[in-house]
Amino acid sequence: MERPIRLRRSILSVPANRGKMVQKAFTLPVDFLMLDLEDSVPVPEKEDARSHVVQALKEQDWQGRVRAYRINAMDTPFAYRDIIDIVEAAGDRVDVIVVPKVNHPAEIKAIDYLLTQIEMRMGFRNSIGLEASIETAEGMLRVEEIAFSSPRLEALVFGVADYSASLTMMSKGVSGHGDAEEFYPGHRWHFPLSRMAMAAKAAGLAAIDAPYGNYKDPDGLKKSCLLSAALGYDGKWAIHPDQLGVINEMYTPAVEDVERSRRILEAYGQAQKEGCGSLAMDGKMVDAASIRVAQVICSQWEAISKREKR
Repeated sequence: MERPIRLRRSILSVPANRGKMVQKAFTLPVDFLMLDLEDSVPVPEKEDARSHVVQALKEQDWQGRVRAYRINAMDTPFAYRDIIDIVEAAGDRVDVIVVPKVNHPAEIKAIDYLLTQIEMRMGFRNSIGLEASIETAEGMLRVEEIAFSSPRLEALVFGVADYSASLTMMSKGVSGHGDAEEFYPGHRWHFPLSRMAMAAKAAGLAAIDAPYGNYKDPDGLKKSCLLSAALGYDGKWAIHPDQLGVINEMYTPAVEDVERSRRILEAYGQAQKEGCGSLAMDGKMVDAASIRVAQVICSQWEAISKREKR
């Protein structure tokens, strides 16, 4: 199964049970809109919230945004109905299902099997993708296995708040990145971010960073984006609409990188026609990794251009 390349610079989670918030979300400059059934929805409202997800999938104009929703964790009594009820009703309109607190590859495999059965029964032609949120010490310990657990998997997401809680890490009460600089000499999240990104890229997946907790600190947000982008991350969750512009900007490829990537692909195509086994550009050898990076950058730029034209 070939994984589609989706635009994931900015990801916004919206409680599925909050109608006004859902309506507003469709006016925002976000690439990946995720209707949430998990933490933001109270237990008594979880079942009714599924119908709101179906309604939004069927009636809203998503305007090229990734159509996604987040189920409850697989160790809850809600997850299986989150999948069956929504996919049977509107699975042909779902791009991605986000799976929270993944601790073991078997969780992703189980969802894969269930989706395959539903898709066959309903006659859907699309194949629904999956994202796995790594939010615990146990999940990070098995992140390599999780990354290769299913051909449906498209991305790994770092869940910083639950991850830090699972390690009983000291906190200043700020959700997400941005609460460690006062008492930790360095980048406290470097190891888990780097490990998760390595697993994601080895499996050909996107890597998505956790949110930056202080939405009134755009400079801190920029720094957080820059740090994870430097480690290979493709995008970041937002906790507030005001963060979306900064996030989109920071994860958009520079024009010069796009132009160089296009030249690499053109030169590579010409070299293939001429039967050349090696390729050099600007005095440097271009290897297979450089070509893959160039393909990703050009695909991402094309997707961004399409979004901006809407």
